[in-house]
Amino acid sequence: MINIKIAELSDIDDITTLRVEQQIEDWNHTAANRDFSKYAGDFETITKAHLLSRLNKSIYFALMYIGDAPIAMCALEEGDGLPQITVCENRNSRCGSIVSVYTKPDFRGKGYQQRLLKSLLKLAKKEGFTDITLTTNTPDAKHIYEKCGFEYISDKYYLKL
Repeated sequence: MINIKIAELSDIDDITTLRVEQQIEDWNHTAANRDFSKYAGDFETITKAHLLSRLNKSIYFALMYIGDAPIAMCALEEGDGLPQITVCENRNSRCGSIVSVYTKPDFRGKGYQQRLLKSLLKLAKKEGFTDITLTTNTPDAKHIYEKCGFEYISDKYYLKL
């Protein structure tokens, strides 16, 4: 049985489990000759601490379960950096970014992420968000975002100094 829910503090272990898997998969594919799995324990601790102070305040997670097993997630994180020009349309706007979009490999291609995003966007509207952005390093996922109403604008790059 598939269940979608907005995460609560009691779900932090499920979020961190998925997030560790996601980060190791993403970074092992993008950083040549590095194995990030050695940081799994430390990253789990850091992530839990971050979520304990911010979950459902400045970051919201939608989780998908099959039975009791978490298989997918996505999050909406409130932007607190430099404002985008879009805030000029509404000075009371609340801006956010979709982050931590992840589905376990065995469950991909079944439309789960689109269902999660729609659930999260419904929450975003209820919470007063007006502008939402996202970036992706997965070209195959762009159609999912477009189906949810996102328009493609630009790409993001990374540099470690």
